[in-house]
Amino acid sequence: MSSLSKYKKLNLRKASILNAGGFKPTGDPLVSHFGMTPLARPGETWPMDGGAPLMLVCQMNLTNAPSVPELLKDVKMITFFAAEESELAEEGGTDWVVRTYDSLEGLVPLVPPAGAPKVRKGFESKWVDCEDYPSLDDPGRVVPDGFDDSEIEVESANRTKIGGWPANIQGEQWWEYREHAADPKYCFQIASEEKVGLQWGDGGTLFVARGTAAGCENQWFLDWQSY
Repeated sequence: MSSLSKYKKLNLRKASILNAGGFKPTGDPLVSHFGMTPLARPGETWPMDGGAPLMLVCQMNLTNAPSVPELLKDVKMITFFAAEESELAEEGGTDWVVRTYDSLEGLVPLVPPAGAPKVRKGFESKWVDCEDYPSLDDPGRVVPDGFDDSEIEVESANRTKIGGWPANIQGEQWWEYREHAADPKYCFQIASEEKVGLQWGDGGTLFVARGTAAGCENQWFLDWQSY
């Protein structure tokens, strides 16, 4: 086995990329999408920050994703909301919110309040399977003895995706070098999406981690990087 083949074998992770549009809309409320009407449990209200409604960024139906990371195996649906103009806090619950659902049963459309910000254009979306590899500055990558990985062509997909490796722009995420009681671990990322009109700074990406320490599984954390 060549050194490159060994490197790829050691570092391969499966990811599911969320592609916006490219097919005839189905009208199915359960479909994954960017910027359309999200689902919620009966009685749930639209997330707000300081009295202002957040923007629905995306809905991700994990039941038809080709691969799901271990940390999301208990999740069937994710909805992600964020303030339209904000630096976004490191921990969710104020100017950005992750909602997870362990079942699709009983979910109903959540109507946005008047004045809720929107992406430029909403799109139904489909999952695409992806073989993913780490960025060269990712501390989790494994490099075989004597192998120089500085010029290899395999890399992390800089797309909206669940699983795989975070496609670092400015280096590893803060939870990789700073201790936190919740022990956050990367789960998914939301990239800038030109078709949708979604921009995180200058072509940036939001990296989202889930708490893994006991009792912290419902805590979510974010690292925002841009060019």
